[in-house]
Amino acid sequence: MTLYIGSPVKRVEDLRFLTGKGRYIDDIYFPNILYMAVLRSNYAWAKFKIDPKRVEERGFSVITFEDTKEFSPLPNFFVPDLKRVPKEYILAKDEAKYFGEPIGLVLGRDRYEVYDTLELIDVDYEPREPITDPFKAIGPNSPTLHKELGSNIVYSDIFEYGEEPKDYNYVEKKFRYNRILPAPLETNGVIAEFDKISGNLTIYANTQVPQVFKTALSIIFNIPRSKVRLIVPDSGGGFGGKIFLKPIAMTALASIITGRPVKYIETRYEHIISAIHGPDRHYTAKILYKGDELLGAIIDLVEDFGAYLHTYQPLPILRQIYQLVGPYKMKYLKFRVSGVVTNKPPTGAYRGLGIPPAVLVLENLVKSVSKVSGIDEMELRMKNFIDKLPYEHITGAVYDSGNYREALKKLVSQLEVKDKDKYTGIGIAFALEPGSSLAFQTLVVNKPRTPYYEGVYMRIDSGGDVTVFLSTNTMGTGHETSISQVVADVLGIPIDDVKVVLGDTAGPPGTGFYGSRFSVVGISAVYTAALKLKEKMREYLAKMFNVEKDEVKIDNGIVKISNKSFSIKEAVNMIYNRSYLIGDEIGLDVSVTINSYNVNVADDKRRVNFSTTYGVNAHGVVIKVDKDTGFIKILKYVVLSDCGTMINPMIVDGQLMGGTTMGIGASLLEKVEYDENGIPRQTSFADYWIPSAEEVPKFEIQHMISPSPFTPLGTKGVAEGGATVPPAAIINALEDILKKPINRIEIPITPEYVLQLINDMS
Repeated sequence: MTLYIGSPVKRVEDLRFLTGKGRYIDDIYFPNILYMAVLRSNYAWAKFKIDPKRVEERGFSVITFEDTKEFSPLPNFFVPDLKRVPKEYILAKDEAKYFGEPIGLVLGRDRYEVYDTLELIDVDYEPREPITDPFKAIGPNSPTLHKELGSNIVYSDIFEYGEEPKDYNYVEKKFRYNRILPAPLETNGVIAEFDKISGNLTIYANTQVPQVFKTALSIIFNIPRSKVRLIVPDSGGGFGGKIFLKPIAMTALASIITGRPVKYIETRYEHIISAIHGPDRHYTAKILYKGDELLGAIIDLVEDFGAYLHTYQPLPILRQIYQLVGPYKMKYLKFRVSGVVTNKPPTGAYRGLGIPPAVLVLENLVKSVSKVSGIDEMELRMKNFIDKLPYEHITGAVYDSGNYREALKKLVSQLEVKDKDKYTGIGIAFALEPGSSLAFQTLVVNKPRTPYYEGVYMRIDSGGDVTVFLSTNTMGTGHETSISQVVADVLGIPIDDVKVVLGDTAGPPGTGFYGSRFSVVGISAVYTAALKLKEKMREYLAKMFNVEKDEVKIDNGIVKISNKSFSIKEAVNMIYNRSYLIGDEIGLDVSVTINSYNVNVADDKRRVNFSTTYGVNAHGVVIKVDKDTGFIKILKYVVLSDCGTMINPMIVDGQLMGGTTMGIGASLLEKVEYDENGIPRQTSFADYWIPSAEEVPKFEIQHMISPSPFTPLGTKGVAEGGATVPPAAIINALEDILKKPINRIEIPITPEYVLQLINDMS
């Protein structure tokens, strides 16, 4: 019998995708369905009045804020003082606060009709000068975006761990990390169907957090949670951009008002101008050191939230805290945050959930210490790496397993370059990828809670086929394959005998697909359920054959009882069809819900274990700069990953390649910026550049395997790691060329920026 765990099994879901049999949102149709288009503000900050006369003359109507007055604003689950949260309604109330903000909805029989109708709506605007600079937003003469709050600072905090050393040297820098788009292959899509007779609201959406948004919709529309159901079909990518409540709430509103099914598919233009953006950050960062010892860091962050706080803000800010000390034995961290609102779309979850900028800050500062002090970079890192694991850091993070020194040695050994000239540079960066949980949310939530769980329903029928149900879903990440591998391995059955049903809130409880948590919590729940199902089979067979349970052995798909042996299929069939030998209860089904392992809530010093596991992602890059154009060419890219036990190495490598490609895009190409009127300069892929095959090098992927002691299979997270490290590795390679630290670092690294640095060098 094949051992499936650890095998590079071909993905079971690929056949339907490659043959065009996938079922995405836009493949779903209901009779009597209406299509929805969104009327969006043409100004970044303006009062508005909608005149629907021309539309009504054609038999259409426009849904506006007036139709939403009985419903609640969009919830924020993580800010304790709700008086400090800007109220974001489904549709803007009287005043739009960013370009592209939804101010009305139009419904029609087909997509062409609604977009034609959209152009007929007259809107009278009274524009104001927008706030686009977060530093001006907190200045003394700045207007207040949300008058009821009295300030544009909507979140501020100070986190301090350890004691500040009395005697140290330091390197101080500024970092600018620009907005970025998730840009999945498939944009946000929703179908909502409200039944006015039963009061049931059924949603089909390509969201990453169906159970969380089920709760959110219950709150907004005051519908009992038991009457809300979210179903997630096949989805073409997420990267945090599918943790977006507004499209779902707008479509649900339209269905509630009309009593008919409503479909909305976000256009690429809408995704770029008004969907959730990645972090918009300004750091002033100081690393403290003495001799060859890294002592700590003092970090100030101004975070531009955009006009409102996304459902998950400020979690992307908080999740980075442990990474500001990273894998080093530093004894002090002071982290000050000012979260500011401006006339831009909200920022939210993006692949890495806030970590990539923190990796950039820490890893570049470490390199700068090497340059300033004259200490060899490898020697400095080796000296300060944590060398005994598990290790509890000053932040409360408990690093589980790995060998950081060996990982770095293995990485660097692959980075030798022949004939290196003055415009060729080598950069390395090291990050720890958290797997599972939102334990760090207790840093802001005033009532400790731990919604880090994931549930599984599993059953085996009389023919021996196993069906596995999870409410979490997949975004092209191979979850069906990994689940099937684990179940087939535990029970000793062929992988084809396992069916996986994902993404339905009518299934088991769970908190979604994000934060590299599936391989830590989701797959652990699957493994636990499979073991439980196996034990239930042994219990029934013991009763059937009147023997002790210990005498029933199930191994490699064969059941052995005394001198008898059966296949799993034969044994299961006997259990169902000879129930008189067992008793009344014969169902071979189990339910398992597990919490994330080894997580806690913040203590009185605000120390918390941010995650169950911390995988290793070490990246090394060789770049060459064109001195005339400033373009950076990647000559070599090496990834060293330690994600513990790999369920499927082929899927792991795919995640590393895809994530690293996104990281390269963030490093060199991708940027959302605004003019002085708050209008985005990027509105399509013609001016928002994502990496193509020409810009992406062939990756050299190395693995180390240090199973986590905190998960039953030793698994860790891996999906975000590739995306978190490239900005730091590439900027470090650029500093290697310049032979000195860069005082102000900006991501992405544009050719103009590079030319300026080269000119300063010469």
